[in-house]
Amino acid sequence: MSFIQKSFLVRRRIDPWILGAGSAMMPVRIGFGPIVLFLFACIGIYLACGRQRTARLFARNFYICAVLYGIWSLGLILFRGEPIMDNRQVGYTLLFTVLAFAGPGMVLVRDPLRAFVLGARVGIILAFLAALGMAVIYGGRIGVGGNAAVFAFVAALAAIGGTIPLANAPRYLPNGPYYLILGTAAVLTSETRAVLVVLPIFAMIEILVAIRKFSARARVISYAILSLAALAMVSFGPVDEIISKRFAGIVEYYDTGDESKWEDKISADIRFALWDGARQVISEHPIIGVGPYEKMDAVRAKAGKAAEMLGGFRHVHNTVLDELLNDGVIGLILLSLCGYFGLAHLFRHSSSPGMTRSLLYFIAVCTSYGMLHNPLLHEVTISGIFFYFGALNAAASRFIMAGRRSLAGTCNRELA
Repeated sequence: MSFIQKSFLVRRRIDPWILGAGSAMMPVRIGFGPIVLFLFACIGIYLACGRQRTARLFARNFYICAVLYGIWSLGLILFRGEPIMDNRQVGYTLLFTVLAFAGPGMVLVRDPLRAFVLGARVGIILAFLAALGMAVIYGGRIGVGGNAAVFAFVAALAAIGGTIPLANAPRYLPNGPYYLILGTAAVLTSETRAVLVVLPIFAMIEILVAIRKFSARARVISYAILSLAALAMVSFGPVDEIISKRFAGIVEYYDTGDESKWEDKISADIRFALWDGARQVISEHPIIGVGPYEKMDAVRAKAGKAAEMLGGFRHVHNTVLDELLNDGVIGLILLSLCGYFGLAHLFRHSSSPGMTRSLLYFIAVCTSYGMLHNPLLHEVTISGIFFYFGALNAAASRFIMAGRRSLAGTCNRELA
């Protein structure tokens, strides 16, 4: 038996703990999570290159598109003669391509979904406690580990992952909507609109699913309590203040034209200027874009008088527009195909309705966040996406292998 084979057998005992710890560290922005994900991705690349029969069980078209996207994006950078060392897009593209193989690397874990989900449950509890403590001590927008929007996104992914139901869940980390409730509370402290518009809806859905298990009388009482609690939260206290600050002003402005109560209207003005400038640049370079190194200069050149507001911005805060600027229509097509093939594989092999709902929540959060930010232009958000996807992909692949073994056993018994 080779050294590599022996190490794989030893790691089967410790990998669930490593995977769970990495999952727990993601929402609190501790670097151990991305490091764990990178290690699993390296193992996945080894298996894909050296054990093709194993890799064939997974979403093959997803990996093909991920590699083609990396080749296209990096090839355009070389073709344009852009700097390599001072180009953040090089790192983001390499991260995307490498971390796409985390799923095959996790397949050697005995139950990757359980390890990931339990880790996510611990992580969202830690994120809630950290955000609450920082809100009490410091106030303002809270970003555990740094940027508030990035924290909101990875906290949302942890809450969504932690809600996936498990068989024989631990007593102190039970199945239920608790993690989405805690995640919503943590994201509230960040005041990130792109996540706040969807996460409370997911929490409400999971609460209603949980209440369906009660008796008819208990359901009526639960609905009444939930209605009163929701009304109280949005009418008084910090929740009311955050909603008024981040949403009420927008509604009133578009209803009456009065911008006096829209405290952060400048944020919207900046985004509109970024998007309009990007639209003009894309219309002139639709096929391959202008590249990440020069795109912001081109956008500012199209912004006219608004160019002064755009100084210091590195992207246009919209995933589709950023991708069209960086890699053009071809890059956007390859990126979209990655998402399609990967998610289609997970939907086909979902192990429970709870997992299917989680996948829908994942799509909604990524879409909502991607409209006002770009989760593919930050190393933490890229890691968060592929930690979630990799764990579910590994679980789906083990489910496929178990089904094939069961089928083979049935056939052997019939032949005997």
